[in-house]
Amino acid sequence: MSTIKRKTAVKPSSQEDENNTGATAGSDQSESSKNISRILSSSVSGASSLVILQLISRLATFGLHQIVLRYTDPATFGIASVQLELLLATILFLSREGFRCALLRGDDDTIVADCNNISKESKVLADSKKGSVQKITNLSYIPIPIGMITTFLACAFYLYYATEDTLNTPYYVTSVVLYGLSAFGELLIEPLFITAMNNLIFKLRVSCEGIGVIVRCIITLALTLLGAQGNDEKYSNTFGILAFAVAQFAFTLVMMTGYIGYFVFKWDISLLMPRKLYDNKNKEFWLDAHLFGLAKTFTKQSLLKHILTEGDKMLIAWLSSPVDQGIYAFVVNYGSLICRILFQPLEEAGRTLFSKILTNVDKKDEKDAKKMTDTQKTALFTSLKVLTTIIKFHILLGLLFICFATNYTGTLIDLLVGSVWSQSPAPLVLSAYCLYVPIMGVNGITEAFVAAVATEETLSALNYWLIAFSAGFVGSGVIFMKVFAAGAFGLIAANAFNLSTRITWSWNFIRNYFLKNRNCSQNEVKELRRMLSLSNLVPRPLVLISFFMSWVVTFWSNEHIGWATIDAKMKHTGIGCFCAIIVA
Repeated sequence: MSTIKRKTAVKPSSQEDENNTGATAGSDQSESSKNISRILSSSVSGASSLVILQLISRLATFGLHQIVLRYTDPATFGIASVQLELLLATILFLSREGFRCALLRGDDDTIVADCNNISKESKVLADSKKGSVQKITNLSYIPIPIGMITTFLACAFYLYYATEDTLNTPYYVTSVVLYGLSAFGELLIEPLFITAMNNLIFKLRVSCEGIGVIVRCIITLALTLLGAQGNDEKYSNTFGILAFAVAQFAFTLVMMTGYIGYFVFKWDISLLMPRKLYDNKNKEFWLDAHLFGLAKTFTKQSLLKHILTEGDKMLIAWLSSPVDQGIYAFVVNYGSLICRILFQPLEEAGRTLFSKILTNVDKKDEKDAKKMTDTQKTALFTSLKVLTTIIKFHILLGLLFICFATNYTGTLIDLLVGSVWSQSPAPLVLSAYCLYVPIMGVNGITEAFVAAVATEETLSALNYWLIAFSAGFVGSGVIFMKVFAAGAFGLIAANAFNLSTRITWSWNFIRNYFLKNRNCSQNEVKELRRMLSLSNLVPRPLVLISFFMSWVVTFWSNEHIGWATIDAKMKHTGIGCFCAIIVA
């Protein structure tokens, strides 16, 4: 794992007797076990912090939108929340995602030492621990020049191909430039982000992004309210999309200030600079060929995944009516909250955890190349236990959405936005989206595992599979939306079909990975098979029956009691709470 030396001095431990090989071996085994426990603990803590961050961020943004919509016309809000956000996501995703996946894969050899004890020799050997760190440091700067090109091309595309009405929107050009600068500003601190994540410093990210989100919300709200003053026309706003652009740029400035300030004051910033590396033949180079190849493979995948991620917006615009487009956008805005708040942090923390503790699991023991060490077995079983536990969590959470949430979407929408939306197909579409939630959760964590441990050859093969998945998604979308005229329902079905095929591929990889011939004992192989079995992942029959009966009762309540009045809502909600207690 990448590591940088802190400025604060740490007293070095005393030198052990070189002849005491037995004690040293035992100490190494103990230290490796401690590292696994430390990484697991840090990852759990980091995941919790990221969940809290996402919760605060999404709820703050969600609440902000409810206020801003009162002072912003639909066209302005659409440009800001769809087009400009897509511009930002495209630049960041294509420029850095592949390198993040590659550079966050490393071993658990983390050493924090006094920088005064670090040798200042000009040559850095590639095979040394310092060289392993320097390989990651050098490559972490590559997203910056890529980002310059991506930012220029993306912004030029947005300005050149924008419709006349879009170009006539006040401050459109300025807003596009500000969003482009915001994206590039985040790429400038990418080397610092890689270093922080590789050293499990999750609190730095939580602090910077948390403050940034608050600043962004305050600026957006302030400029929107300020622009609405003195305008007699309903929804008219002087600043329009500029309020969103200035707020996003302020968010980036907060991120840059936080990361740069942390590393300047707490770390030796000179050790974060790119340096030449030397191999065993004294040949110098800057970029490690293996890591760079891995990053290129991940970058190709990121392009395909970005198309898959944003493909629903393209399909809904191409194959559906404006009414279906509005309903789908509304449903995604509400239905995807759980994914953004909970699923994304779990995936990021899981990917980091798996990549750290499984790096050395297939390395051969010097004494017995055919036998796994106790540390390797611990890492293997621990990672599988974590993976299956998260999948079980997604299945249980999915059952809650399927058996409870599907019958309460009308109640929720009526309470939040009124009868205009609750009397439309929106509740039914949101119910269909609830069926899609567990599929998204399981797909996210299984693909995170693949990204963490797959070899470069496997990842290259996955690129071709992603092309097939993309074609299947488009094909199923056309069938559901055009042939069956299912509208927003069809798009959700196409998304579910696409993710289901990807889960199948990822699960097949996971089974092959854990059941690979590592000369484990028969009992150990049997235990691995048990942990990977469907019976271990699915809840017990009694739990499934209780969920099904709850769905029947809440469905009856939704149909016969309903949610038309406050009294009906209270009765309907009370029945759901009673069923939830029984299930629990």
